[in-house]
Amino acid sequence: MLRRAIESVQRQTYQAIEIIVIIDGPDDVTRQLLKATDDKRLKVLQNATSEGPGRARNRGALEASGDWIAFLDDDDEWLPEKLARQLAGHTPSRDVILSCRCRVETPSGTYIWPHRLCGPRENVDDYLYDRRSLARGDAYIATPSLVLPRRLFAASGFGTTYHNEDTTLLLDLTKRQGAELVMLYDVLVVIHEEQAWGSLGATFDWREMLRWLDDRGTLVTRRAYSGFALVRLGSQAANQGDYVAIPALLSAAVRHGTPRAIHLLLFAAYWVVPKDLRQRWLAFRARPAATSARHRDGRRQSRADAARSR
Repeated sequence: MLRRAIESVQRQTYQAIEIIVIIDGPDDVTRQLLKATDDKRLKVLQNATSEGPGRARNRGALEASGDWIAFLDDDDEWLPEKLARQLAGHTPSRDVILSCRCRVETPSGTYIWPHRLCGPRENVDDYLYDRRSLARGDAYIATPSLVLPRRLFAASGFGTTYHNEDTTLLLDLTKRQGAELVMLYDVLVVIHEEQAWGSLGATFDWREMLRWLDDRGTLVTRRAYSGFALVRLGSQAANQGDYVAIPALLSAAVRHGTPRAIHLLLFAAYWVVPKDLRQRWLAFRARPAATSARHRDGRRQSRADAARSR
């Protein structure tokens, strides 16, 4: 997977790049693979012990010398036009965070996420957590989609928890630094979730994440708070069969948030509807949206090709 990820960077049409790989802890197999990679732009650093994705990415960013920073996990890949399309028309002096849509390959199928982009006046936390649809993938910002100026990244960096470290970055930069999130409609990243067991985001302690949410304070709106507590944390707690979470999360959502009907509906469904049935239903709901998105992408590309031919 790492070889595939590096090759996707090497195939970028935008070639003024350096490639920094952080090996997060002892890993002789990965070290040997990278030694055999013949690319003078490649720099490899290895942590003595595993420090987590946030700290690993932060270390890589500190070693970078370019004006822009982009991120790629070892099991994902960039499409060849990714950097060129995102950087077109932007300068590193602007406080901007660039993102794009992704092709997400999961055990239940392949989808185009997100279904809708974050609006220019929409809070990033409302976009991500104030659910408006029952379908998974309605709102989505993948870490490998992000590109931002190195000087802007230095103002925050990723969080140091094993989960939500990317949201920590987005909240800090958009709400404290006033940075603008710009999302392209283009599908420029491939996210591989075929092996969900290997994902750092597959499981987490809902109590730890509730503490993370409380620590964000006024950076998170009330609707985003209730959506995060009831939907994101509720689904994880239900999957773990931790029934203590029912009163705890409901109480937190009411005290610190403004629950909407869809938040409460999804929260109840996690505890009442069996997990395998929920997954089949969500896959059914997501598939038409992905198919429709691919058709729209095709029409847009056809119009662009026609315009170039004229």
